[in-house]
Amino acid sequence: MGFLSWLHALRPRGEDDSPHPAPDPPSAGAPAAPPASNAWPGPDWEPLAPYLPVDPHDHLPVCIAATAIAAGDRPTSDLTVTRVSLANPEYQRVTLIASALAAGALPESTFAVTRIYKKSSQEETHAA
Repeated sequence: MGFLSWLHALRPRGEDDSPHPAPDPPSAGAPAAPPASNAWPGPDWEPLAPYLPVDPHDHLPVCIAATAIAAGDRPTSDLTVTRVSLANPEYQRVTLIASALAAGALPESTFAVTRIYKKSSQEETHAA
């Protein structure tokens, strides 16, 4: 199984490509069912943040540099830095590897990684 077919197998099925017929719509007298929660990717997986928060003590140099660059030749402009974040190196590494593998199979294509999940570590102790 190739990488792209593996990705296709992991993709949740939508209405268009589902092998099962769509369920009948509820009757007018029946109460509406609560919306189904999207369990993808599952309870064992947690999302990986693309950006990490920065220590508030490190904000000042970043804010000064960002506002100086953004202001440029407009000294009367008013800029506000609302959040300072650091790119997550683990997220970047996974994005790079996944894109490189996918580009190896389809070199003329472009790829965009929208979400990355990692397996939750559930340590189990085994009694000997």
